[in-house]
Amino acid sequence: MITTTNSQELCKLIRKDILESTFYAKSGHPTTCLSSVELVTVLFLKYLVFEPENYPQIYHDEFILSKGHAAPLLYSIYKKVGIINEDLKTLRKLGSLLEGHPSVKLNGVKYATGSLGQGLSIAVGAAWARKYHKIDSKVYVLIGDGEFAEGSNFEALNIAYKYNLNNLCLIIDVNRLGQSEETLFKHNLDEYVKRLDAFGWEYVVIDGHNIEEIEGAYQKFINGVNKPFAIVAKTFKGKGVSFLENKENWHGKPLQTLDELNKAIQELNIQNEEVSVNVSYRRYPYSNSVQNKLIPVEVEYKEMATRQAVAKAITKVGKYINNLVVLDADVKNSTYTEYFEKEYGDRFIQCHIAEQVMTGMALGLAKNGFIVYLSTFGAFFTRAFDFVRMMMYSKPPLVIFVGTHAGVSIGEDGPSQMALEDLAMFSSLIESTVLYPSDSVSAQKLLINVINQHLQGKLNGIVYFRTSRPSTSILYDINEEFEIGKVKVLRKSENDEIAILSNGVPLFEVIKAYNKLKDEEINVRVIDIYSIKPLDEDYLVRALDGIKKVLIFEEHSLYGGMGQIVSSLLLKKGKVLDYFEIIAIDKIPLSAPANDLLNYHNMDYFSIYNKVKQVV
Repeated sequence: MITTTNSQELCKLIRKDILESTFYAKSGHPTTCLSSVELVTVLFLKYLVFEPENYPQIYHDEFILSKGHAAPLLYSIYKKVGIINEDLKTLRKLGSLLEGHPSVKLNGVKYATGSLGQGLSIAVGAAWARKYHKIDSKVYVLIGDGEFAEGSNFEALNIAYKYNLNNLCLIIDVNRLGQSEETLFKHNLDEYVKRLDAFGWEYVVIDGHNIEEIEGAYQKFINGVNKPFAIVAKTFKGKGVSFLENKENWHGKPLQTLDELNKAIQELNIQNEEVSVNVSYRRYPYSNSVQNKLIPVEVEYKEMATRQAVAKAITKVGKYINNLVVLDADVKNSTYTEYFEKEYGDRFIQCHIAEQVMTGMALGLAKNGFIVYLSTFGAFFTRAFDFVRMMMYSKPPLVIFVGTHAGVSIGEDGPSQMALEDLAMFSSLIESTVLYPSDSVSAQKLLINVINQHLQGKLNGIVYFRTSRPSTSILYDINEEFEIGKVKVLRKSENDEIAILSNGVPLFEVIKAYNKLKDEEINVRVIDIYSIKPLDEDYLVRALDGIKKVLIFEEHSLYGGMGQIVSSLLLKKGKVLDYFEIIAIDKIPLSAPANDLLNYHNMDYFSIYNKVKQVV
């Protein structure tokens, strides 16, 4: 708890910090900060339970600034309460930890925000984690009225209600003005109330600059509510400065001249530059009972789809790790996450068909002590890619994405269900691991390997598993090991004339073609590229030793897939080839049986056979 002799005076000093820091930065969003000053200041001074040196942990109350462009406000309050000690005038300078939007490099920032509409989904995950552990700490998230138009918020309202997250407080800063014009509902607070009421939330409507009303709202929440709780606060952008307050065309603009800055500070009418802040920090009781044991490699040696194999593996992992949680988007009977639900229902979260909130929740859970596994059709992660991108900037410990139904081999369901862009999406992340197992042995072993490497401190962040719909035969001996970053040479001779690189369902077509070619004494090397990223370029070049012709077959878009990644690495290493071609999805697929589609895209075994005959 924090007490101060004068809350109003402290708000004035925070406004001064905001105006000065953005002025010296010559950029920023001071007006959107000014509208939220009382809401944030009162929360930190009187209600938030935390310790500055470790904030925020699961045993603390957590504040999430979803409207990340209000970062200067966050930095000022953090400095006032002792979370940081940075010079606020270094805002947005090269090398400063005070970036334009909150970065996890700064103490006290748990999630990178700034791409609007994500904070509430993250908060749902953070609140669920606290309820699971039966910790009384609470989660507060501040969003702007402009970002309330983002549909992800309504996904999050739904899921918060479903799981009765009455430890979650949403604060909506209704300041009327967006970036280019008025927000959707302006200052019509009834529109916000109608929506919150429809989603089953409790709420209060307040004057967001009235200290007593703000205190009453927070007090109502901490006294105990029966549902998720929202504070709808009417505020004014630029509050406290007459020539900024409630004025249009000031979004993202700092004060331009020293005279403007001095005039604004004078209008704040600061009476006391040395407001005392008396600190008495505390935390909620929390017993960390996380069980982290290395996972024994228990592989089911049977033919099955890789989507099924990874689900079986994660269910085995659940027996050894009690901080593993699995998320589903109403496809558990296709992704087989129902296996995990059956064994560990209390650690299974059904997000329904809401991939954005599922991804946001995954981040909130991961940053509050869980290893997270979330799965849906790979195609559907594309709609959540902005959440995935921002997750990377938040540096989660370990989040495993499993995209099923990769490529055209899913068959009759057609292109709307086919993951054709997913490798490009996940591999484009600066920090990510992308794996594409082709059989059940490699799928199970790679999944367990990922988690064991994480437990040993060797692997963190986002991991993407691309998996196939059809059941496939077994390629590997049960004792085979799969090192992340390597490849497997499946077929090789001293007289190989050409190498074929592939993975997934087409790899089995390649092997069929290999057998036919071998009968004709045409020597082909077959390489399984199971690790897309990282891909050890030296190891790859050694696997291609003596090869001058390379063909790649993959059921992914020609653009940004495994073939282009391989080609860039070979070019980098100076590997000289006489022939190189990528056969991938270069035209819009149809709805048809899988074998017909593989033939349509020239990657069935007969097409592969004919292509090799042409090249050699």
